[in-house]
Amino acid sequence: MTTQATLVWQTTAALVAALTSAVVSAGTVSGRLAFPGRTPPAATVYVRALDGPGLHKQALKRGETEFSVEVPAGRYWVFARPDEPGLSELYGAYTQFSLCNSAAGTEPAPECSDHSLAMIEVPAGTGGARAEIDDWMLSDETAAELDNLLGASPTADGAELGRPRFSEYRVTLTAEPASALDLATEPRAAPYATQLAEAALAGSNFAGRFTLLRVSCGEQCVRVAILDRKTGAIALPDALAHGLGTLPCRTDRDLDFREDSRLLEFTRREADFAVTEYLLWDTEQHRLAPLAQYRSSLERFCNAAAASQ
Repeated sequence: MTTQATLVWQTTAALVAALTSAVVSAGTVSGRLAFPGRTPPAATVYVRALDGPGLHKQALKRGETEFSVEVPAGRYWVFARPDEPGLSELYGAYTQFSLCNSAAGTEPAPECSDHSLAMIEVPAGTGGARAEIDDWMLSDETAAELDNLLGASPTADGAELGRPRFSEYRVTLTAEPASALDLATEPRAAPYATQLAEAALAGSNFAGRFTLLRVSCGEQCVRVAILDRKTGAIALPDALAHGLGTLPCRTDRDLDFREDSRLLEFTRREADFAVTEYLLWDTEQHRLAPLAQYRSSLERFCNAAAASQ
């Protein structure tokens, strides 16, 4: 006959067994975030379960490279997304390239050309597994898949899907020290010399070796300056001189750019429309050339922005 004491003992034993099983099957996915050319940016590391809906993450500050995320036993994808301006839509991940590159040694081998995501497994009863996040050349399709995993909502129509993409205009990232400002290349930049010098020390954030920043030109006046850290040359592109700060929503994304690309997106308000200009930076002539333009209603633009948050 089952007594109350027996039931209590059985319940307690089951709970202990469940907790013990959970401890045994838990482990960690740890590793290093490697960013080409410079100090790793602030980023969020994601560990996404392949056998269920689990998504684990860890925030890293600028300059931090080591991560360790506790997870149950299972199979995972490991990737990261920077949290700094100039790295919009960029993902790094543990991929087949990472595996090949690790086996090849210190120098990347020519045959390491597969940038598809690699699976990492954390077996039950083990301490965990390590993954190197060192591949920043993911395809647009893989980046879109990661967007979906993070819950981004696809809102683009056919015209917008055909827009120029950052990955089409990639450049090599460099770690060159900043040269002295050459104000003779743009005399109008003299009032911003202090702002430019401080930004140069922080490193590049656009088109490989350039630093793009907003400079204050007076009350309610902002301009965009682009500094060539290699030569010290300065540009104040006229294409970005008007329309900054006119959006009624997503005000922090009127400029979209990446450190590894020459493409720049500039969105401004025109009446009841949001107009996005796609501009290509000439690294030698220090000029922006128009590539395409996309227009949408402000309502649609703001709704899309809200859905992606």
